[in-house]
Amino acid sequence: MSTTLAAVLAGLAVGAPAQAADDFQTLTRDGIVLQHHRVAKATTPVRGTGGTRSDFDGDGVDDVAAMGDPLNTNLPYSPTGVVVVRYSSAPQVDYYFGAMSSDGGCGCFGLALAAGDFNGDRYDDLAIGDMDEVDAGNKAHAGGVWIVPGSSSGLVFGSVKHFNQSSAGVPGAAESQDRFGGTLAAGDINGDGREDLAIGAWGEAIGTKTDAGSVTVLYGGSTGLTATGAQFLQQDQAGVPGAAERGDKFGYSLAIGKVNNNRYHDLVIGAPLENDGASWNGTGMVTLMWGSPAGVSSTGATAVTGAGILGSLGQTGAIAWYLGETLAIGDANGDGLGEVVAGAPSAQTPHVYGGLIAVFTGRTAGLSATAVRVVTQRTAGVPGEPEDSDRFGAALATGDVTGDGRADVLVGSPGEEVGPTDEGGVVTLLKGSASGITGSGAQAFDQNHANIPGTVERGDKFGASVAVLNLNGTGPLDAVVASTGEEVTGYPAGYAAGSIVPFHGSTGGLVPQFVSWSGGSVRTDRVWPLRYGLRIAGPQSGGGIF
Repeated sequence: MSTTLAAVLAGLAVGAPAQAADDFQTLTRDGIVLQHHRVAKATTPVRGTGGTRSDFDGDGVDDVAAMGDPLNTNLPYSPTGVVVVRYSSAPQVDYYFGAMSSDGGCGCFGLALAAGDFNGDRYDDLAIGDMDEVDAGNKAHAGGVWIVPGSSSGLVFGSVKHFNQSSAGVPGAAESQDRFGGTLAAGDINGDGREDLAIGAWGEAIGTKTDAGSVTVLYGGSTGLTATGAQFLQQDQAGVPGAAERGDKFGYSLAIGKVNNNRYHDLVIGAPLENDGASWNGTGMVTLMWGSPAGVSSTGATAVTGAGILGSLGQTGAIAWYLGETLAIGDANGDGLGEVVAGAPSAQTPHVYGGLIAVFTGRTAGLSATAVRVVTQRTAGVPGEPEDSDRFGAALATGDVTGDGRADVLVGSPGEEVGPTDEGGVVTLLKGSASGITGSGAQAFDQNHANIPGTVERGDKFGASVAVLNLNGTGPLDAVVASTGEEVTGYPAGYAAGSIVPFHGSTGGLVPQFVSWSGGSVRTDRVWPLRYGLRIAGPQSGGGIF
């Protein structure tokens, strides 16, 4: 969609950042530099009710933290990514940047984001992953995670914590291409009222098995996350299903939520390259490990594979390739047990990369390859038709947007062709019901919708990133959808500013608000964000980049 910056700014409820008030700081943790830019912004404080998921200033309305690539920067250190935090009440916009190593690296700062209340003070904190961060000791591009605590005035830069595999108490060792911080998920695994953080290191070598992958769990406490009692999970451990193999990428996706009905949140781990090259019936694996007072339990873990659900696909020619590229958890049938939603955007439907999602029924016995409902664009009631490279399931989020007490599933298809336009992108809302996720009443949105600003253009990739949040502080949950390929007037041709469109929840489903926030609307004299919305903070973040 092509929109002018003026049109985008006109739709912003709190206007554009003022350029004159510039507060810039840096700090160093474990020899690693974090940069922070704050721009004052006039806001009217609000007060919301109901559940929140990324409420950094504690006003009952979620704030939006989104990542982009930095362009036209004016910073002391070359940035490796920018995370922009727009608050509902706090009178500023915050910008966080990594710092590029002298030997280069990827722009990976913020490619994983998660929000969670790690110290139990009722303000959500922001976790930012940088999977290519350089270890100050051995200079390995091993990865790290930054934790910025929330407060009544927003995120507190001066109280930032940093963790990597060289941090005291963190299991493992920092090695090149571990990708520590490549994925993140937050939730209360040990039931102490403070959320915990799972950190994927999908490039971790287990012995000589490169890219086998691992997951580290840090637990919350009165002072926030701590490495005390941290757990290290990998597939060669007793109690973890499967076996560590070269290239599995265990930990490539993560989700934390209640699958059974006790008070402990459970951990779901994706290994989308499990059995890659070894099976013609599907690939990838999703593992469920139970929460307990002691943390992640080594007892009762279950797993399902892409090949294992072949008999449950119910659609001729469909094969679940790379099951578990994306993950989410939500109680879609309202029975108190959470369904595990696993995306396979590379699945054959039979179209190549058509994509599917597999919704595993919440069960006290864990995951089952037969207790699953598979949804594609061929499923009755689901709008659209499967085509090559649609990548249905490339982005996932769950939450009750209709207010009926059941979780709905928001599915991004950033490769969807809209009319003759390639990679225009679509998002689909699948509604929960007494029998679980259904195609009945499903909604689909693209940028040609009358109440979404602009029009579809080639490469917009609407639906590349999605989140279900509380945007208005009332009623059902709401949603935000990113279009990472969006170009706007005022940026150089060919440079996608990216944009985010908000939707409000209602009894009938999602309602677009005829508003968009672009990288152009949050640009400052220090940075112009590109591909704004590439990641949006919620309970979990990670997976493929589209």
